[in-house]
Amino acid sequence: MKLKYYFFILALGILALMAITLYGTFHSHPRLFYVTEGFVVLLILYLWLFYQKTLRPYDTLVSGIELVRDLDLTTRLSPTGQPETDIIVQAFNDLLVRLRSEHLSLEEQYTFLSLLINASPMGIVQCDIDGNITSMNPAAKQMMSPSVEEAMRKLPLGQETTIRLPGEPQLFRINYLSFPDRGFQHPFYLIESLTDEVRRAEKAAYERVIRMIAHEVNNSVAGIVGQIHNSQFIIHKEAADASERLKALSAFVTRFAQVVKIPQPQLQLCDLSEEVDACRPFLESLCTAANVRLEFNLTEEATPVRLDTVLFQQVLINIVKNSVESIRPTSIPSHNGGKHTIQNNGTITITTQYSPSSGGDGGGLLTITDNGHGISPEVAQNLFTPFYSTKPQGQGLGLLLIRDILTAHGCTFSLLTDPNDHLTRFTIQFKR
Repeated sequence: MKLKYYFFILALGILALMAITLYGTFHSHPRLFYVTEGFVVLLILYLWLFYQKTLRPYDTLVSGIELVRDLDLTTRLSPTGQPETDIIVQAFNDLLVRLRSEHLSLEEQYTFLSLLINASPMGIVQCDIDGNITSMNPAAKQMMSPSVEEAMRKLPLGQETTIRLPGEPQLFRINYLSFPDRGFQHPFYLIESLTDEVRRAEKAAYERVIRMIAHEVNNSVAGIVGQIHNSQFIIHKEAADASERLKALSAFVTRFAQVVKIPQPQLQLCDLSEEVDACRPFLESLCTAANVRLEFNLTEEATPVRLDTVLFQQVLINIVKNSVESIRPTSIPSHNGGKHTIQNNGTITITTQYSPSSGGDGGGLLTITDNGHGISPEVAQNLFTPFYSTKPQGQGLGLLLIRDILTAHGCTFSLLTDPNDHLTRFTIQFKR
């Protein structure tokens, strides 16, 4: 019960008591009745004055406390006319002004921080005090994958790690940090993409090396070949063999040099299925020569993409060539003199479809599937690394060329072997 209710009960009790006294005094002492009546009037005036001086300012302060409780920082208390109370009212109004100013400042900082987090190219994942993920910004949603989540769970607080996604040219740095909030440490993750930075550094390094090697080798080969042709003291057959070997060396170096001469793609609007179908004769001849069955599963739905047709054909031929080489041939005995014939019995399937991209827009999806010997997890970690190859005579240029061309097209891609069906899939997601 509020204080004013106690006051009203007390006032009513006193007034009732005075009324009884007045009634008794009126019948026993008429003169004393008028004196008592005047005393009652003064008592009523005193109670009214007490209410104005004490309980009304108290109600004003209680209203101010309710304003703070309701977070209404715009309303101010009116002066009560009591100097002692108005000092408290003024202090309370000043406090509301400061609270409003601090509240607006925090709101502005929170809004700015939210915009900054949402627009940041760095992934930010917020967690509760138990380490459970509560929210993440758009960049983190794009970077998130089972491999990234696994690396996050294994990372101790206050440490960082760098991971490469298996079968993809994606490299991330993950930091596991925390910040204090209301006496508790709230952990959060920072995910930074190092793919473009590492790719630029790799490209600058191998471009410099390849140019230097190509320049020196081609100059030396040209001079030696000229001397061989002009020499009259070397047998012609040996001269021809040496010349051929030098030309092969020159071609070897030239293939390296072609990697750094990839032109910028001239993008034009095309239909993905139509572009794949245009490469059908080249791909069929490539598979027929290796006794590999080639199947096409092209969607009839429109799959508009923007690509450079020449570079895209080069990518598609390289991928199919790698798939053909991944299918191990089998030797079976023949009936003519004990000779053996080679039979692959492998299948390569090229599929196009319309699929949502990571950004939310629909885009063309190209999948090249083969039933070859597959890719081990160890090899998948090093795919798309410059000059990395599992072939004895491999140069590690095929996937490097594919990576640079698809990256220039703005595609996302991966090359992985599914542990369930043991099929290897090269998946390319085109932007709309």
